[in-house]
Amino acid sequence: MNSKLITLDGPSGVGKTTIGKKLAYDLNLDFISSGMLYRAIASHFDIKGVNSFNEIQLTSKEPITFVIDGETYTEKLLYSSKINEKSSEIAQQIEIRQIVSNVLRFLFESSSNGLVVEGRDMGSVVFQDADLKIYLDASESTRSKRRLAQSGSKESIEDLRNRDLRDINRKNSPLVVPEDALVIDNENMTIEDVIKKIKENLKLQ
Repeated sequence: MNSKLITLDGPSGVGKTTIGKKLAYDLNLDFISSGMLYRAIASHFDIKGVNSFNEIQLTSKEPITFVIDGETYTEKLLYSSKINEKSSEIAQQIEIRQIVSNVLRFLFESSSNGLVVEGRDMGSVVFQDADLKIYLDASESTRSKRRLAQSGSKESIEDLRNRDLRDINRKNSPLVVPEDALVIDNENMTIEDVIKKIKENLKLQ
């Protein structure tokens, strides 16, 4: 299989999903957000009052939709302070991380063209042999503004800061810059600027 694999890592609010979707569209690749998986699982746990599940399926790529044990979770319903907090908490559980990693690997293996995948340990842990690893970054204040504008999120700068600290300091798969990653500070860059820079690096390979 000669499918292209591109990973996008970085902290919350840096634009991984927006950039990942646009990049995948331009390159005719599939896109998946690991964060959406964690959010769907967190939402399922919260709504059902459980801490485990039997089956999870990706049933739509646009909008991203998951079905967990028969319950449907769509992208636009997965952004709230409560789910932000809970998804960050369950992401520290090694069992949950393994399930998410397995789902992502299956999606790549079953992709006909290739995959753009975003998260916080995609290039460092899940897909260490990716064709191109990207690490996106921006200031805390800029990322907070982006989160507030995203899907009506009510996540404050303090919420974002706490989430970053959990992700960086967690024992299992902490947020780090992957080895050999292209680091892009998109503080003062447009989405088009970032996409152009990524495409230029793809041509060099």
